[in-house]
Amino acid sequence: MRTSQLVGRTIGLLVFLGGIAMLVYVFVLGWRIFENPGFTGAAAGSGADGIVSHLVTVIVRLAFLLAMCVAGSLIASKGILLYGSLIHHPAVDASPAASRTTTEPRAPKSTSD
Repeated sequence: MRTSQLVGRTIGLLVFLGGIAMLVYVFVLGWRIFENPGFTGAAAGSGADGIVSHLVTVIVRLAFLLAMCVAGSLIASKGILLYGSLIHHPAVDASPAASRTTTEPRAPKSTSD
C-alpha cells in the first residue's frame, strides 16, 4: 500500500468517525430535550405568551437538532466515500494513453426530404 493511500484512508476514517461523533452528540441532545422539555407549572400558568414562548423554543431546538443531524450525516458519508474510494480504486498510472481518434475527416450527412 502506498503512503498516500494510507494517509487518505486514515483521513477518510477520521472524517467518518467525526461525523458519527456529531450524530451521537445530536442524539444525546435530543434525548435530553425530550427528557426535560422545559415545561413547568409556572410557565404554563403564565398564559398564552408563556406557552407560545416555550413552543417556539422547542421548535427552534428541534430545527437546530435537524440541521446538526444533516451535517453529521453528510460529514460521515463524505468520510466513508473518501475511505472507500481509496480501497476500491488503486493508484492510476499517470502516463498518457494512446489517442484513438482518427485524423480522417468524416463525410457530412446529407439531409433529404
